[in-house]
Amino acid sequence: MGSTSPAILLGLFLISVHLLAHLAAQPAPGAFKCSNTKATCQGLVDYKVPNATALSVIKTRFGVENLNALLGANNYPTSTPPSRVVAANQTIKIPFPCACVNGSGVSDGVPVYAVKDGDGLDHIARDVFAALVTFQQIAAASGVPDPNLITVGQKLKIPLPCSCEPVNGTQVVHYGHVVQSGSTVEEIAQRFGTTNVTLLELNGMTNASDLLAGQVLDVPLRGS
Repeated sequence: MGSTSPAILLGLFLISVHLLAHLAAQPAPGAFKCSNTKATCQGLVDYKVPNATALSVIKTRFGVENLNALLGANNYPTSTPPSRVVAANQTIKIPFPCACVNGSGVSDGVPVYAVKDGDGLDHIARDVFAALVTFQQIAAASGVPDPNLITVGQKLKIPLPCSCEPVNGTQVVHYGHVVQSGSTVEEIAQRFGTTNVTLLELNGMTNASDLLAGQVLDVPLRGS
């Protein structure tokens, strides 16, 4: 077999660089700051449904305590049946218990996912839980020493980001808002009644241009 030409090698190199740059641009979910290690509260996070899914399935997947909690978080009528289907790629808000551990918030006890045949940690993180967590975070939370070695039926903790930290002296709900393409810090701040400075500080960002589509942004929601 003849040797590979320099032009082909250069082409492969450029493709590899492009792929690496693309992967590097994908935002990894970050922890929300939470300094009070004894604090517990209610968390809230966006979930972009990967496939058309009934509310009852979403409730079970995330371990939501009761259907009314899920309905209330999304302003659905209390008469909404659990069989109602949420369309693929629609975003729904998930309420869950939050606890502060080692300086950051994490979902407290739920969700717990049972590994199915053919599952891998990356698939579970990206596809089942819509990249709200990374496979490394699942492995760490679940005490999995080798992410490549999981077994059918194994229970995995899914550490959703959250916080119980007051903001400017006021108790808030820290909402994990998944940033949409084209959104800006200013637009998000105006929509949710906060400020650019608060969003940047909460999320450890130095510049509004650091915002990335798909990022799970810590947005403080104040009670009405």
